[in-house]
Amino acid sequence: MSKHRYTFFAVMIFALALFVAMLLLVWTTDHAPEVDGWVHGIMVQWRMDTMVPFVKALTDMNSFAGALLFSLPVVGLFAWKRWYSDIAYFLTATLGATVLFIAVKLTVGRMRPEASVLEAGGYSFPSGHTTMATAMAFALYFVLWEKTGSKRLRGLLCCLALGWAVLIGWSRLYLGVHWFTDVVGGFGLGLFWVTMVRLLWPQKNEEKATAD
Repeated sequence: MSKHRYTFFAVMIFALALFVAMLLLVWTTDHAPEVDGWVHGIMVQWRMDTMVPFVKALTDMNSFAGALLFSLPVVGLFAWKRWYSDIAYFLTATLGATVLFIAVKLTVGRMRPEASVLEAGGYSFPSGHTTMATAMAFALYFVLWEKTGSKRLRGLLCCLALGWAVLIGWSRLYLGVHWFTDVVGGFGLGLFWVTMVRLLWPQKNEEKATAD
């Protein structure tokens, strides 16, 4: 296993541990960890009416419609570059994350917070928006990471992917539609899935040729 694959494996284990920790915290406290009430209370106090429309627009960027609009140009770019394996990886990471968080939501069956300024249906754990934002952002990052040898550019791309996931997660907390453990659990689930799929994805022929 190469050094980079060891790093990916470590990230996958960390993300899985993060998700499992949040899941156990929710289960062992009867869906009511103290940290959730504390963070939710702070968000309610800090919420400003003038900010709500902007945060709603932000969170809609990672709704199902927003994710579709984001995916189309990404897939188009990959097709133009003839990165067909990367298209398959990106779609597997994205669609797989969707199926995964829906399955977990139905299994856990956690109710959403009451003090919400946004209509949101379904169960609360994990945050689907955060799961999808994390999976899509890091799937794109992993693809682009392999296309460049610049450490600075790789670092910038990683910061952008992480920043997008955190921003979407924060928007869900700000609008009161998720608990803190929902968002952290969604981040862990999305990062675990997208990293695991990357590790299991067949190596490209051109990479093998370069190694030879």
